[in-house]
Amino acid sequence: MKPTIALDQSIILTQHDEIVNMLLELTAPPAPDVDRAPLDIALVVDRSGSMGGGPMAAVRRAVSELVRVAGPSDRIAVVAFDDDIETVLPLAHHDINNVRQQISNIHSRGSTNLSGGWLKGFEILATAPVVTARAPAIKRIIVLTDGHANAGIRNHEELCTMTRGASAQGITTSMIGFADGYDETLLAAMADAGGGNDYWCAGPDQALNVFNQEFEGLASVVAQNLSVEICPTESTAAFEVLNEYETANLATVLGAQQVSIGDACGDEVRRLVVRFTLRPRLLPGAFTIANLTLRWASTVGSIELHELSIPVVVNATDNSADIREIDPVVTREVLLLHVAGIRKAAIKAARHGEIAVARGLFNQAIGALTAIGADPREIEELIDLANRLEEFTERDMKAQYSSMRSTNKGRNRRFDPNDPFSH
Repeated sequence: MKPTIALDQSIILTQHDEIVNMLLELTAPPAPDVDRAPLDIALVVDRSGSMGGGPMAAVRRAVSELVRVAGPSDRIAVVAFDDDIETVLPLAHHDINNVRQQISNIHSRGSTNLSGGWLKGFEILATAPVVTARAPAIKRIIVLTDGHANAGIRNHEELCTMTRGASAQGITTSMIGFADGYDETLLAAMADAGGGNDYWCAGPDQALNVFNQEFEGLASVVAQNLSVEICPTESTAAFEVLNEYETANLATVLGAQQVSIGDACGDEVRRLVVRFTLRPRLLPGAFTIANLTLRWASTVGSIELHELSIPVVVNATDNSADIREIDPVVTREVLLLHVAGIRKAAIKAARHGEIAVARGLFNQAIGALTAIGADPREIEELIDLANRLEEFTERDMKAQYSSMRSTNKGRNRRFDPNDPFSH
């Protein structure tokens, strides 16, 4: 991983309270053409009654395609859940011609025992026999559901504790929400805690796309368990991570936090934005506001652990003529995260019928995006939404939430209002 640090202001005035925003960009190396890490994947599919008809048929096609394109060292298991839990395919490398019938027998019925399906996927991966003839595998549970957890464990924190515990054992979790009826906040929280991704699958025609995106991402992973430890110095009064990453306080260092960023694919850039509130500096000169420690495991060739320490340095001056212009790249990233927060608040207001509040929030977002020269199509989409908030649908809310999540997770972005996977 190649780290790059930029500050919105690298020179500050002495004798003043100052706020400094830091953008940390982590660029992954290219994915190798050959010798990638093998994959062990448990596909956990919701087959509750609401998945009947077109949605279930689309999921069956997507599962079949993933089994077909899996590499020779990859193993895939398929679990179906409603009230009951069924292992449709055991963890193995399958010949699609031999398993079409088992996949075609996945039919919709019953309620949504999300925890039961996930636990079966975890059990399969956690107890899988080690293949000594291959490199250690990347292990991922991929859950697809179209509803709320209404059977089994339903408490959100308990579900997140499950995925967090699995991640600590090297088994990560990605969540796919299908159509418009699922609980996007629960799926996002489970994915964050589980070190994976969350997606919105808008309809049957996009099931294959989202499955492929997750699989291709896994196949090109070059760094796993990427984390950043932030240890503030005495010069920092407080700091705040502006992205929506899983964070944990460190008991070993007062005020320090560990930020879990997850995996990085070949050539991918992951971003982390941190806001530091500084104590007044008495004397001019360079000083360190925090020390960063980056950790990750490379998956190219043999598994190798890496650790890199980086100081975050600011200069103080008592001459206002030394002050430089605010860095526009950092400012843009901070504003994009601010807009993501506004979108989230607007979704909540619209869902509670507070139309005037939601419209005001969307107008704030429009103004902020216009100020930084954002893609005109994204601005036009928000204007359209603000004008028709009385008819705001769950699909609109899911689209806005998906866009907000992509920004908050610090991934590469390109805007396409017709493709929820492009954000």
